[in-house]
Amino acid sequence: MNANSDDGRGAESSARPSSRRSAEAAAAAATRGMRTTRAARRYMIAPTDASITAAVVAERLRDAGITDIVRTVEPRGGAGMPAVTVVRTTRETAATLRRTGLPNVGGLLIERDHALQPATMAARFGRRSSLTTATPLGTGFTTTIQVQGENEQPVERAIVQLLGRQWSAEGITGRDGKVNLTLFGELPGRSITLLVKPRAGYWGLFREHFDPQADGNVVVLRPLPPLEELPWGGQLMQFDSVPPDYRGTGTRIALIDTGVATSHRQLAGIKLGLDAAAGDERAWSQDSASHGTPCAGILAAAVDKDAGVRSYAPGVELHVCKLGLDAHCSDLVAALDYCIDKDIDIACIGYGCARGSAIVEQRLALGKRQGVAAIAAAGSDGGPVQFPACSSQVLAIGAIGRSGTFPDDGLESTESNPPSDLLLAAGSGLFVPGFSCAGTEIDLCAPGVAVISCQSPDGYAACSGTSIAAPHVAALAALVLAHRGEFQTRFARRDARRVERLFQVLKETAQPLGDPLRTGAGLPDAARALGIQQPVFASLRLAPLPASQLSEMRRAIGLAGLDDLELLTEPARGPAAIGQVLSPFAPSPNGPVGRSGSNVGTDVRMLRETMARAGL
Repeated sequence: MNANSDDGRGAESSARPSSRRSAEAAAAAATRGMRTTRAARRYMIAPTDASITAAVVAERLRDAGITDIVRTVEPRGGAGMPAVTVVRTTRETAATLRRTGLPNVGGLLIERDHALQPATMAARFGRRSSLTTATPLGTGFTTTIQVQGENEQPVERAIVQLLGRQWSAEGITGRDGKVNLTLFGELPGRSITLLVKPRAGYWGLFREHFDPQADGNVVVLRPLPPLEELPWGGQLMQFDSVPPDYRGTGTRIALIDTGVATSHRQLAGIKLGLDAAAGDERAWSQDSASHGTPCAGILAAAVDKDAGVRSYAPGVELHVCKLGLDAHCSDLVAALDYCIDKDIDIACIGYGCARGSAIVEQRLALGKRQGVAAIAAAGSDGGPVQFPACSSQVLAIGAIGRSGTFPDDGLESTESNPPSDLLLAAGSGLFVPGFSCAGTEIDLCAPGVAVISCQSPDGYAACSGTSIAAPHVAALAALVLAHRGEFQTRFARRDARRVERLFQVLKETAQPLGDPLRTGAGLPDAARALGIQQPVFASLRLAPLPASQLSEMRRAIGLAGLDDLELLTEPARGPAAIGQVLSPFAPSPNGPVGRSGSNVGTDVRMLRETMARAGL
């Protein structure tokens, strides 16, 4: 009996701690979930009544207990768009505001103020790093990397990254060209991957089987070649056929990027811009991220007869809308408001994010109605097309590269041996780099690998990314607006028809490259778009598109992971919309624009060919 009693007491006493532990674990899990759902996030709030100012909204928000107001964005020049107030609050509070609105304000459009990132190839390399997820295994070892040029001159401010099996390390070289890096959980003698990205003047380096020595390592970089009169990308897009007096004069381009270093001798003439985050009228002239400066060089670098890069629209009036590396969708709203207020013709956008924004979409739609043509980089992380490029209001640009335009051990070599399904136009050396985002939203492609352009403060660098591809198309768009006759006559008025006609001309005069999911309508042709000449070369032989890719892409662009609040504000995705009122492309720049039934058979045939390439 005692034994039975003891057994019962033992069973009871052992069960109680287990129950307590289970309850404590459940409570801890619930607390963690509560912390997750109640964590303060950035939200954009816009009243459905455009006449209500941000000051009124901010006052009503404070009355409701929401005091963490980050910033307000008032439309410039009475654009007819609602003001935007950015706050930090919880998801629950945001959902409540959506349901109830605010006193004397009415309905509200509320959505996450998503972070943006520049569409550079660095975004893809950044995903290789394990620093945020790995756990150090052992003490590891420290090594010194010294980066030099061929003349043994130290290369300062080069980014050096070591990728090991367990850990990765990254640093920037000093004035002596040296950087000390520690690899935890790694041992000397193991194969390590080395990446070196110089700021300017040299090719980057990719060495897959690097054996770092604890007592130091010297890495020698190749200098960039002498600057050519016309780079490979310009030749490919037929910019060499453009008359020298076609400079884009009279058009305005806004470069929405990380700023531009006007300290560069070829960019010193840029005088107009805005820091979209701070509202500062001069901070845009600095580019610590070194991302917007090469884009500006492609667009509008001044002619330098002695040495320098060639831009494709040197006569445009270039405005710079600076977004920082910590940019959000609300900063893009401010930049688009600037474009609308300043009567910008073309907005070249070098940023993107995974999720869409209805508030940004409103600005894009208004801008289009007022003649602002938005051309955006598709994204450079190798995933689905990012927003705003995926919007039907925007022309989305992917990147292509060409073998032989960079060293075999350059950073670009990591993208130059793609699977066969990423090769284009057999025998041309063209390929789609792995970093270029893909999807049915892609409209066009352009050179975006190993493009040499301006770099801050006053040098030149080889750059890659869809953000490098987009300025090529934006520059051509400026030439079309300035020098194609119909944009001074029938399509002279700043409205949506003008924007859609511009997009139509660019797409219908492009050279198809065979993979619409990655290259859209193909590579823009400057000579054809400007009506200078008809194609004199045979069409490139198109590479086949595996039938499985379309279904894979459909799965890739799914909206899995969105919460209810985000689903309500996610804009529709799609290629740039071109209205049915517009005609098929007419070769003559001053020719008639009417549509005739004789083109219907051609349209159907082209549709069938595109569907066949897409595996349908």
